[in-house]
Amino acid sequence: MIKGRYDDENLKWIPFLIGLVFLIPFALKGMTFSYKYYLYILNMMGIYIILTVGLDLLSGYTGLISLGHAAFMAIGAYSSAILVDQVGLPFILSLIVSPLIAGCFGFIIGFPALRVSGMYLGLTTMGFGFIIRRLIIAMREWTQGSGGLVVSAPEIFGFTIKGDLANYYLIWTLALLVIVAARRIVESKIGRAFMAIRDSEQAAQASGINLAKYKMLSFFISGILAGLAGTLMAHTNHFISTDHFDSMLSIYFIIMVLVGGAGTIYGAVIGTVFIVLLDNLFVPKLESLLHVMISIKSGELESFVFGLIMFLSIIFQPTGLYGLWLKIWIYWKLFPFNPKKRFT
Repeated sequence: MIKGRYDDENLKWIPFLIGLVFLIPFALKGMTFSYKYYLYILNMMGIYIILTVGLDLLSGYTGLISLGHAAFMAIGAYSSAILVDQVGLPFILSLIVSPLIAGCFGFIIGFPALRVSGMYLGLTTMGFGFIIRRLIIAMREWTQGSGGLVVSAPEIFGFTIKGDLANYYLIWTLALLVIVAARRIVESKIGRAFMAIRDSEQAAQASGINLAKYKMLSFFISGILAGLAGTLMAHTNHFISTDHFDSMLSIYFIIMVLVGGAGTIYGAVIGTVFIVLLDNLFVPKLESLLHVMISIKSGELESFVFGLIMFLSIIFQPTGLYGLWLKIWIYWKLFPFNPKKRFT
C-alpha cells in the first residue's frame, strides 16, 4: 500500500482546529484594539488555505507543477460575481457552480500535463494565467475591465452575511470542511493513485493506473478549490480586479506549500498561516524599521524575505515546517529510549 510522506498525519487534529477557530475571534477582541484588522487577516488566511490545500493535492501529492493558480481563483471570483449580481443566481448555488466552472478550466489545463511535465508544465500554467487575465480585461461588459468589479455581500437562505466576524465563520467552516475532504481524498484510491504518479509515472502505469484520468482529475479538484477560494474572496472583500490575481500571487501560493511541506495537507495549512502572518505582521514592521536607516521601496523587502525563506527551506528543511514539527514530535516521543531514531 502506498502511503504519504507523513504517516502520522490524520484527522485527530480536526477537533482541536474547530475549537481554535471558534475561540480565536473572542481572544482577539479582548487582547487587541486592531480587532477588525486581525480578523481580516484571518479571513484571507482561511481563503488561502482552501486554495493551497488544492494546490498541494496537485503539486505535493500528484507531482504536477502549477504557476497559474491565481487564474483559477480569478475564474471563481469573477464567475460568482457575474452569476450573483448580474444573472441573479443565489449565492448558495454560486458557491457550487463557480468552483465547478474553475474546475472545468482546470480539467482543460490538465490536457498539457499528459504530454509535458516539470518546468514546461509550469510555464504552460503560467501562460494560462496571462490569458485569463487578458480575457477578463477584454470582457468589459461583464467584468468592468481592469477597473475592477464591486461585488455584493453573500446571502444564504435570506440571511445576508455582513461584517468580518460573520465572514470569518463562513470562510473557516468551509476551510475546515476542505481540510477534512482533502484528507479523505488522500486516504482513498484516488489519493493513492496521485502519489503513485508523483513517485513514478512508469511504475504507476505498469500497475494499471490511468495516468490521463488521474492527472486531469487532480487538476479538476485543485481548480474547484481555487475557484471556491475566489468565490469567497469576491463576496467577502466586496471588490475584485485583475490586480488581485497576478502571477506573483501564484508564486506566493507555491511558497506557502513548499514552506509548510509539500505532500501533506497540514503542511499546506501551516505554511499558509506562517506566510500570511509574516506578510501582514512581521514584514511591515521590519520595513518601517529599516526605512529609517535605508531607502527601501514598498514590496522590495517582502520579495527579499519570501525568497530567502524559500531558499533556506528548500536547502535546510525540504520537508517544510510540518516535517520539522514531526521530527521534534517523534524525537521527544521516543526519548530517552531511542534518542538516535530519526524521522526520514
